[in-house]
Amino acid sequence: MVRDDNGRSLAIVEPGRQQLRVVAVNERARASGIKPGFGLAAAMALSESLEALERSPEAERRCLEELAAWAHSLTPLVSLAPPDSLLLEVRGSLKLFGGLAALQARLAEELAHRGFSFELCAAPTPLAALWLARHGSTDVLEAGALAARLGGLPLRVTGWPEAVLSLLAEMGARNVGDCLRLPRDGFARRVGPGFLQELDKALGRLADLRVEFETEQGLSRTIEFSEETASTEVFARALEAVVAEIAVTLRRLQRRARTLQLAFHHLHRPATLSRIELVEPAHETARLLDPLSARLESIALPAPVVALALSVDELAAMQAETAELFTDPEASAPDSKSAAALIEHLRGRFGIEKVYGLELVAEYRPERAWSKSTERLLQSRNGTAEPSPWAHDRPLWILPEPLPLARGIAELGCTDFERTAVERIESGWWDGEDIRRDYYVVSTSQGERLWAYRDCATSHWYLHGIFG
Repeated sequence: MVRDDNGRSLAIVEPGRQQLRVVAVNERARASGIKPGFGLAAAMALSESLEALERSPEAERRCLEELAAWAHSLTPLVSLAPPDSLLLEVRGSLKLFGGLAALQARLAEELAHRGFSFELCAAPTPLAALWLARHGSTDVLEAGALAARLGGLPLRVTGWPEAVLSLLAEMGARNVGDCLRLPRDGFARRVGPGFLQELDKALGRLADLRVEFETEQGLSRTIEFSEETASTEVFARALEAVVAEIAVTLRRLQRRARTLQLAFHHLHRPATLSRIELVEPAHETARLLDPLSARLESIALPAPVVALALSVDELAAMQAETAELFTDPEASAPDSKSAAALIEHLRGRFGIEKVYGLELVAEYRPERAWSKSTERLLQSRNGTAEPSPWAHDRPLWILPEPLPLARGIAELGCTDFERTAVERIESGWWDGEDIRRDYYVVSTSQGERLWAYRDCATSHWYLHGIFG
């Protein structure tokens, strides 16, 4: 079934023998009488508003792999059965999720949320479950009942090539049971030993070893749109979906994300990339989604978008956190997490270069004693310069350039002031920008506290900072 929430009539087509052939439709197209297998001309005759989209095996594979990555939250044993099926070994997960019915309900909820039509079926062997699901059958929980239940299934559920199905039809075999009643040697000789082995695997007579699907350490999710769009609402819904998937995968891998990269893919031009570096690694859906949503509000796109991709480029190990024994759970004191979330939100909206911290530099000259830092702001760093012993007497607001004191006082509307000596600074002789200054805290009649100095070389006074 084709996913679509815009009320359009859609069909997926692929080249056939002589014309394009419909392979999948959405509900509106199905209501017009269009079914998989129709030629495109016949489908267009039934619905003039039908939109035909070319089938993309790469997109189907990517979608199946994304589902497989999510399924790892239910069981570590997941296998792909391309082009449209997944096989999950759930025996070891039944107790954890409260039984088969509860686990299937969770699967159904997730698949419905993603907009897929689906069939779920459980059986003692992977092939039996796959064939029963293709026929829309109910679960078979006992191995002794497999032969009877599989026997009535039409041969098309096997997915065998058309040439094989035609040969079996000529031999009088119409269902799986007919194949089981044929002489094994003759079946293997005329049809092929591989197909006989599949029958044995379905019945549990032969081991069915499957290649386990493994999620890549570098996580990436992509959502393709059915048409070009510049809608922020569409992007927001897509982001919610991919972030939820990545958060589940991060929890399964016991990893946290350090950096996020958002890619908006356009037609006939390079993708628009936007990178977000988290202040602290995170795996929670809300922590990942908030800075991305903020970035959506500010990003400028040069063209409409055909696909949106989110990737996690750096992963950090997840760290277990233990709450304090006597901590009030209802207390809402600020902590590093709330501060990190705030910084990430602001960076998402304004960009990394606009949100920064201050870092001390081992330098006596006040205008050079700090620098902007866009590194992870809440992490302690080795080798940080020790503050000057006079730091508590220095203001946080340093003027870009010192102002002559008379001018500075006049601009603040102050006429009278008192000076209190604080410190002398002599430094910079090694780089040709040496200074000799006596600094004072200036209290004005208006109540302001200023930071001023007298240049020892010229005896001129300058305003250099303002206390809050």
